[in-house]
Formats: sequence, structure tokens, C-alpha cells
Amino acid sequence: MAEGLTGKRSSTERYAVQLAAVLLVYACYHAIAEHIFFNGFLSTFAWLNSKIFGGTNVPGLLSAEPYHSSSILLSALLNPYFAVGLVLFYIPLLVRGGQLAERKITFDKASRILIFTAAMALAWELSTYDYNYYLDHAFYPDRVVLVLLAVALLRYPLLSPLFLAFAYVYRSQFNYPVVGFPLFDKRVLFDVQVMFIAHTYVRLFIPTFKAHFLYFILCLVGANYFMTGVKKISMQPLLYGWVAENNPGDLFVNVHYRGWLANTGEATIRSIAAILSRYRIILQGLVLLIELSGLFLLRSRKAAIIFLVLFTLMHTGIFISGSMLFWKWMVVDIALCCLLIYYSKYLENELFTKRGFIASLIIIPLSILWLKPIMIGWYDTPVNQYFTYEVACADGKVYELDKNEMNPYHQWYEYDNFYFLVNKPLLRITGFGYTNNYKTVKAIRQSGPDGFKMLEAQSGRNMYEPQKKEAYDLFIKAYFATRNKMLRQRFLPSYFRAPNHLYSYSKTGGYKNSAAVQNFRVILNQVYTQNGEKIVLDRHVVDDILIPN
Repeated sequence: MAEGLTGKRSSTERYAVQLAAVLLVYACYHAIAEHIFFNGFLSTFAWLNSKIFGGTNVPGLLSAEPYHSSSILLSALLNPYFAVGLVLFYIPLLVRGGQLAERKITFDKASRILIFTAAMALAWELSTYDYNYYLDHAFYPDRVVLVLLAVALLRYPLLSPLFLAFAYVYRSQFNYPVVGFPLFDKRVLFDVQVMFIAHTYVRLFIPTFKAHFLYFILCLVGANYFMTGVKKISMQPLLYGWVAENNPGDLFVNVHYRGWLANTGEATIRSIAAILSRYRIILQGLVLLIELSGLFLLRSRKAAIIFLVLFTLMHTGIFISGSMLFWKWMVVDIALCCLLIYYSKYLENELFTKRGFIASLIIIPLSILWLKPIMIGWYDTPVNQYFTYEVACADGKVYELDKNEMNPYHQWYEYDNFYFLVNKPLLRITGFGYTNNYKTVKAIRQSGPDGFKMLEAQSGRNMYEPQKKEAYDLFIKAYFATRNKMLRQRFLPSYFRAPNHLYSYSKTGGYKNSAAVQNFRVILNQVYTQNGEKIVLDRHVVDDILIPN
């Protein structure tokens, strides 16, 4: 009897070690991928050069940037740092490739379909971005390579490291030379590739390894939602605060001011906002429960399908009420749901075991260590401070510029993080009117529209940065100088493009390359909503840039 218990304990320990090995390898490879493939040419390689060469006499091969070449992918491969990073991803295959040749390690259809789906979603978005007007290049060969690699993954899944490296470095062009927008909305698509690599390599080195690839993807997905729920209940006031104190009606009104549902009547907007405010506890309570249910994603196949459907419905509701379309997350949720339905008998036995579920109850909360998920929590306020843009053109007309018209830098513009252009104290409120600081929310609500300016002067901070503004102006001049030369040329019809992450429109239809741009203006808008009425607090131009001929 004692011998049997020892054997059982030994089996459990081995299982725990195997799971931990995958998570550790994932964390290591994810860090390498982000630092080398995405941030390499943006910051990491410059830091390495400064440490190795002291910032002087750096060999051209190590300091060259790929963005001004005819192919970002080919130029990246010629950089020794990038090449070494890619080799690090393939070393385990070189060491243990014999097992693959002998077919001791195989890849089932469900795993192939998932990594292919995630890769195709990335390739679709990256290959249909608009022309890069700043770099004055479309990088057509790179787009084709990304699509072909994504398709090839269905047959040759071990191309995943190469696709991962290329997708990262290609996407990094939109964070050059400006800060740009992080991989917030599409990180899950990259994570699927990294997890597949980690899972494959642990299988190569541990012959008895049994845990299925989709088990770890379900843990990864569950962690993204669960930890977001944890973030909300950990905000002040604790536990009940976000559900009871937040007002989603404020968010709906604020995104409308930004251009969401721009042509919808104000009476309709007020009615919808009032409904969201009236039922906020119920609605936000449901959202919180759905997010926290990520902890139980491995409970059973039926439970997983139900939760994945609820995640998708929640994202649909967020899009309708908040203009944010998390379609990349929805792609993974729907793909997993379909796989669990189609391969029901096989995957149920592989994924939903008692010890697997118990392990997931530990793995998912510990994701703060191995996954470091983006935890989303906020408080909406009745104030919004956002930026709009207008262009004065050669035809003598002034047009409002839709933020998504700044493609491929549109996500950066949608998030309105341009406080470095404003030379006055500002409260830390996003372009959607929310903040993470509950004290700020209370102070804004108590101040009312009449006292907001005094509150801003007392508690605000001047975030103006002249050097950053100068760099931004140079970026805009180069961007529109090229765009003016290519007037009325479009890269692809809009119906070929992947959906945007954020949506906003102008009521007038906005600028559509109708004439050459002579001036680009950035306008700060501050509005306060009280009793359903919009009160304009401030509206002024913070940057007026003359575009060179």
C-alpha cells in the first residue's frame, strides 16, 4: 500500500515538473522574442552596443536599422544579434532533431489548426496595413513572406520560430521612430506561437511528457481573463469598488465624443448611456464573473465551451459600448471553441482531467509570473480629454482627420497619448475618459464642470516635452510629405483589410486624400458630461505643423 502511494506521489511530482518546465521555457522564449525580435532594432541592440562598444565605433553591421531597406525581414536576418536570437530558438531542434526525423514527436491536427489560425490572423493584419508613408515603402515582399509562412505552418509547424521572428520585427516598424502602440491587442496571437515552441521543446527533452499543447493555451487564455478580473477587484475600494462605483455610461458618452457612433442622434446616445448607468451593477457584475470564470476553463469540455462563448459575447458588448474590438482575442476564443466541439472525444480525454484541472488552479493565478498578462482595470469619469486632428489643404479647405486614416500608425493615434504636446497641467485621464486612480474619479465628480479647472491646476501635472514634440513634428512632416506625393493612391481596398482595434469617425466624413496637406493640427478637447449634457471645458490647437512641399 505504501509503495503504491509512493508511486502515485512520484507520478504527480513528475507531472508538476513537466508543467513547470513548459511554463519556464515559455517565459524565457517570450522574453527573448520581445527583446530581440520586437524591441531589438528599437532599443535592445542600441543598449547592447553601448555596453559592448561604449556607444562609439560600433560596426555598421551591428548598428544598421532594417526599416530604411527594401526588405525589413532580410535586413533583420543580416544583423548578428537578430540572427543569434533566431538560432537560440532553433538550438533544441538541432540537438534533438533526430526524434522528429524518427517521428517520435508528432503534431496533431488540433495543434496545427490553432497555430495556423493565430498566424493567419497576424499575417492578415500585417500584410494589409496601409503604405508606410514615413518610411516611404510598402515592403511587398515581406508581406508575401509573412502570408506564405503562416500558410506553411499548417504543414510545417516547426517554421513557427521563423514566423514569430519575422512577424515581430515587421510589426516593430510602426513603433519607429516614434513610441507607437504596444502589442496590447494582438499579444495573444504571438503568445500562441511562443507556447507552441515551448511545448514542442519540452516534449523533445522529456520523452514521457503527455500534457497536450491546447492545455497550455487554455491556461494562457484563462489567465488573461482571470487576472483582468483580479485587477478589477483589487482596485480601491477593494472587492466591490469597480462593480459598484464605476459608471459605464460615462465610457459610452466619452467614446461617442471621440467619434464612435458619430452620426447617431444625441437623444439616442443619452438614452443608451442612461440604461448603462442604471444597470451598471448588473452589467459590470456579469463582466467580472465572466472574467473570473477564466480560472475554471479546464473544469470540463462543456464548461470551457460555455466560457469561451461568454468571452466572445463580452467582447462584442465591449465593442458596441466602447468602440474597442478585441477581434484577435475573439479569433483564439472561437478557434478553441470549434476545436473542442469538432475533436470532442479526443480532446476531452487529453485536456480535462482531474489533476489537470487542479494544476490549472495553480498555473492560472501564477500567470502573473510566467505570462505577465496585461491586467485591465479602470474607472470611467464624466470628463474626457482627447485629441482630434485637422488638416488644412491646398484646395483651401480644412478637414477633420479620422484617426484610423493615420494607418499604419492609427492605433497610436486612437489612444491619444500625446500629452507631451500640451504645455499646461493635466490630470492623468486617458483619451477615453478613464483613470486607474479612484481618488481622481471622486475629485472629478465632486468638482463638477465649474471646479474642474481649479482641480486640474492643483492636482494636474505638466507633461510637456519639447524634445519629444520636435521629434513628433519631424515625423509628421516626413509622413505627410510622402503622402502628398502619393495623393489619391490607395494600397488596398478597405474590404481586404483586417478590422481595426478601435473605431472613431468624424460626422463630416473627414479627410480622404482629397488634396495635398499643407498644415497638420493637433487639437486638445476637454469636455464634461453633467445630467446628459455636454459641457466644453477647453478646445485649442496644441501643435500646428507646416508640411514641406
